[in-house]
Order: sequence, then C-alpha cells, then structure tokens
Amino acid sequence: MDFIALDDVHDNILTCRESDITYANDYLLHKAESFGLAENDLATPCSPVIRQLGAAVACRVCAAAMVGSDSTVMMDGSRKDDIYLQKYNIYKELVAGLESSLSYADFAKPGTDTAGKGGVGVIRLSRS
Repeated sequence: MDFIALDDVHDNILTCRESDITYANDYLLHKAESFGLAENDLATPCSPVIRQLGAAVACRVCAAAMVGSDSTVMMDGSRKDDIYLQKYNIYKELVAGLESSLSYADFAKPGTDTAGKGGVGVIRLSRS
C-alpha cells in the first residue's frame, strides 16, 4: 500500500529518491500491522499525520544516506556538522514525536472494529 508519494515530500535541501518513499511506505505498513490492522482496514487516503510521518521517515532515510557528503563542510573546524547530519537529527526527532502519539485510529478507516487493536487485547467471555 502506498501511504505517500514523492510529491508528498517537501524539503529544500534533500532530494528523496523513490527508494526512500518505498522504505517509508513499508515502514508505515509495518506500523499499521503492529496495531493489528489488516491492509483492508487502512484508510485511503491516509490521515494527515500518517502522511507527515511518512514524509519525515523518507527524509530521515535520505539524510542518513547523505551524511558525510556535504562538500561545504570545512575541515579547519569552523563548521563541523554537515547539513545532512543536521537534517537527519531534525527528522529523527520529528519521527519520534509523531510516533509517540500514534494510534490505530490514525491508520484505520472509519467504522473499523477496534476490538483487539492498538496493543490492547480483548478476550470475549461468556457464561454458560
């Protein structure tokens, strides 16, 4: 399932590749599955928070691949952090913040049965 596309990523410095988008979509699908949601339970189009998380994950992966390749970094000590390392740290914090408040409702389409979802197990009991 595609949660995000290349058009959903907006960064003035990073140029995400299709492989970064694929990684982000797989990452989001794994997150949804961790809440007990099947692919047919997922909302399409996805919620804005899921789209933002996907874009942040794609940018984090792209920035991680680029760390160390900033040609503007001077070796004389005047600039130690390259821009890609700075971007990586920004997106790492953004992803962590967004994930901390995620729930199955962010992924699920309206009307999805919530029993047993969101990490909460439900055991139906009856007396005979």
